[in-house]
Amino acid sequence: MKRNDAPAQYKWDFSHLYQDNKAWKADLAKIVKKLEEIITFKGKLNDPGVFKKYVLLDEEIDLLASKMGQYLHMGDIDTTDLSYQELAGIYSNTLNQISSQLAFIAPELKAIGKDTVMMWIKNDADLSTYEYSYRKFFKNAKYILSERDEEVLALVTRSRGVAYDLYDLLAYADKKPVFIDYHGKNTELTSAVYSEIMEKSDPLADQEFRIKTAQLFTEHLTDKKHSFARVYEGIIQHSVEAVRLRGYQNTLQAALSSDDVSEEIYASLIKYGQENSHLFVRYNELLKKHFKFKKFYATDRSLKLVSNVASLDKKYTVEEAKAMIRESLQPLGQDYLAQLEAAWSDHRIDYFEDTNKRSGAYSSGGSGVDPIILMNWDDTIGSVNTLAHEAGHSVHTLLADLNNKYPLNNYPIILAEVASTVNEHLLFDYLYKHATSKEEKIYLLQNRIDEIMATFFRQIHFADFEWTAHKMVENNEPLDADKLADLFEQKANEFGYTVFDKYDATKKSYGWPRILHFFNSPYYVYKYATCIVASFKLYNDVINGEPDHLLKFLKQGGQKEPLLILKDIGIDYTDSNVYTGLISKLTAMIDDLEQLLLGKA
Repeated sequence: MKRNDAPAQYKWDFSHLYQDNKAWKADLAKIVKKLEEIITFKGKLNDPGVFKKYVLLDEEIDLLASKMGQYLHMGDIDTTDLSYQELAGIYSNTLNQISSQLAFIAPELKAIGKDTVMMWIKNDADLSTYEYSYRKFFKNAKYILSERDEEVLALVTRSRGVAYDLYDLLAYADKKPVFIDYHGKNTELTSAVYSEIMEKSDPLADQEFRIKTAQLFTEHLTDKKHSFARVYEGIIQHSVEAVRLRGYQNTLQAALSSDDVSEEIYASLIKYGQENSHLFVRYNELLKKHFKFKKFYATDRSLKLVSNVASLDKKYTVEEAKAMIRESLQPLGQDYLAQLEAAWSDHRIDYFEDTNKRSGAYSSGGSGVDPIILMNWDDTIGSVNTLAHEAGHSVHTLLADLNNKYPLNNYPIILAEVASTVNEHLLFDYLYKHATSKEEKIYLLQNRIDEIMATFFRQIHFADFEWTAHKMVENNEPLDADKLADLFEQKANEFGYTVFDKYDATKKSYGWPRILHFFNSPYYVYKYATCIVASFKLYNDVINGEPDHLLKFLKQGGQKEPLLILKDIGIDYTDSNVYTGLISKLTAMIDDLEQLLLGKA
């Protein structure tokens, strides 16, 4: 079904936010007025009354900004509608013009001192919810520069950030379609066609075809490898300069500081990933053996072990999917299920794909703004899984908002993927339990193993790569396309990629430019791995009759340091036993898959 043909309740309706763009612009004017009032507080924040006015005005601005940002998501429904891009540009330009005039705030608060500010907060009930925010602020206050230096940095931030935009321009702007001879037809090599070839082509007869397809699919990136290398080096250099100016020891420390994560935890994640990469090797050797490959290339690893499984080719309506998800999440209890119904109530989810709709899926909202979900429903079991995942985000947001006043409702990214992944685990259990054939079980197991491998081992491999690349720049070592290619291969091999044969040992592979997060969100990918580790602990609690641990986690929002929130429910990344749940489950899944393939289950 196309979006235009869908019932109204399956589409977003943002009229409760703004009736039109004019109303949105009126709120922007309100934000500007409030910011201009804050500017008048310069030199006066040492007055407790002025400090309180600043904090409450800042809260009003944030809440308005949340509402305005939610409205701009409507631009994802039709990316050719430039009106929403125009609004986003107006918002960005307006705030950029003012930001340098606000640079006095952090240095001034730092000068007032922790004891005084925390006393003001403690003695004023209206400010009590800011205790954690300012405790965190003063923990990192030593990295705040003088007012003049902060003002200069604010002024140049936009120009210094140009490198981040260059990646999108190189990777996507003016990208021309490429075509391939597929089933006797000259076919455009879209992402969907690429996936179909990688997953469903003939294992042996089409081995060369998959290699050529992969080369063609990434050609637009490989051809620009030297440009990407310079952009990436520029992004890292920008980070290195910023952390040196502020006095951090290195870029990793700076990146982890906002979540209070230690460099030791980051390093231990990489260590445990490498130590358990034998599971990645074992799984891929299982595929190699099953398909009877003499040479096994990375382009062979996505091949499906079974095909034409009638039960998996079934098309699911939205309502059928909801029924399945409700049933699979019954162990979470009525409190959770009530919020689930709110999360997918009418107009909260824009389900169906359209020609110019943004691809993929996401959940967005919070701070008084009802969470929404964007999807591209294609009636497959994959869409059912995506809905369960995104609904997990929305329920997390709803429970955090219900149980915490602003700003304690805002949970950080390092916690964000936990609840959504628990939903995936429970949905898998439901589907596996109701599988009607051996082939269906094989299909489900392979999909789930692939997802876990990609979220754990692959993201840790990426995390190790970018950490090492940053250290090279910190040590004044120049980067180039070949060095980055060698580094990416080295790190891949440390996580089990030696299981794959090289098609041409004389040529380098330039896979690293495909990873958007390296360019747009440095030191982000490790959070996917930590989240899936935490999710398996909570999943095990749920299936053992203790869903309250998950609910407690969801209701805490961002009350305190994220690692302390996790410790409250028994998750401690400094203890190697935290990885046991994931490793045990993954091992059991590979065992089950092997038995099914051998015909012993």
